[in-house]
Amino acid sequence: MGDPDVGETFRGVFDALSRSIYTISFVRVESVDEDNRRAEVSLKSDSDVTFGNVPIASIYAGDGTGLIVPIEQDDEGFLLHAREPLEQHVQQRGELDPGSSARFELEDAIFFPQIWFDEDDVPDHEAGEIVLEHEGTVVRVDDDGDVAIEHVDGSSLEMDAAGVHIEPELYVSGTAFSDLED
Repeated sequence: MGDPDVGETFRGVFDALSRSIYTISFVRVESVDEDNRRAEVSLKSDSDVTFGNVPIASIYAGDGTGLIVPIEQDDEGFLLHAREPLEQHVQQRGELDPGSSARFELEDAIFFPQIWFDEDDVPDHEAGEIVLEHEGTVVRVDDDGDVAIEHVDGSSLEMDAAGVHIEPELYVSGTAFSDLED
């Protein structure tokens, strides 16, 4: 037999490289650094393969602002492996020269926590509505800016253009508002 086809060899190498540039790995949380919003995660397919100090993604994150969701050991999500090294990119905002090290490393990744699996119930919601449900308590913000908070025990607070509505009773410093004297 002759030499392998150079074109086929090149195509195989190119395909392998391009698959490794943007890779998603399904993972489980091993531990969480709450102060820095970083996690150590392991592959679902091989718990001996771990990634440490991985930034936890948020749909809203800024300097001193953002949405924090509880992440715990054994939660599942995925890692998005970056094309460029993350070390300098996660230290400051704005344009940044990646420097001379543009080598892809599997450890350069961001953790996206808690996806809904096929077996999971998704919280009830309307299109355009932001919903946060945790342990039976629900916070809803609709696209008109109305806010509703429903406690797991049945109490609720709603804010809309007409005012603030509280059910079943408003308490001021531990005393029911209806019991306060004029």
